[in-house]
Amino acid sequence: MRSTNNYLNPEDFDRVIYAIPSLGIRKWMDDDVEMLFRILYWCALRPIEGIRLSKEDFDLESRKVYLGRTKTHVNDVAPIPTVFISELQSYLHTKESGRLFEGLTYNTFYLWLKRLGKILDIPSWVTLQKDTGEKTVGHIFRKSIGKDMLTGVHLTKDGKKFDVPIISKQLRHSKPSITVDSYLKSTIEAVLDQW
Repeated sequence: MRSTNNYLNPEDFDRVIYAIPSLGIRKWMDDDVEMLFRILYWCALRPIEGIRLSKEDFDLESRKVYLGRTKTHVNDVAPIPTVFISELQSYLHTKESGRLFEGLTYNTFYLWLKRLGKILDIPSWVTLQKDTGEKTVGHIFRKSIGKDMLTGVHLTKDGKKFDVPIISKQLRHSKPSITVDSYLKSTIEAVLDQW
């Protein structure tokens, strides 16, 4: 599927990762910014949930990341996919205790995405949210992993596409209808791409 204003395909995600050095960020290492993006995508986190993470929030043995208070829960937990464990473990091994992205704010993160959107012409970051009618800038990683699970970019352990209730739980939505109506929205172009 092509990237749209509510979806970032795997090829464009790779382009984003490779373009991080072009931002010239001085306060955080490029590897840290890259891992933040990967954590947001693989764990389907809201930006502020990822920004606040500490090394101690990750339980790699049980494949869970503890988020504390989130938009919808008092003590929220997100699953960590098996395919991401090794990369995440290698990264966390290099980190001291405490916050991974100390001092990072949502506003700074948002500016990175907008700059990357201009550099790479990423539709979700150059199209105004008032034009799309949905959160896409910071939420693009959540929306994209959901669509990638639905379309078969990522498959279950049995080699099948993920069912909507499972995707809904990955995104930590209370109802599958929220997942379908808000996150897996499609366009006629996406339908044409699939047929």
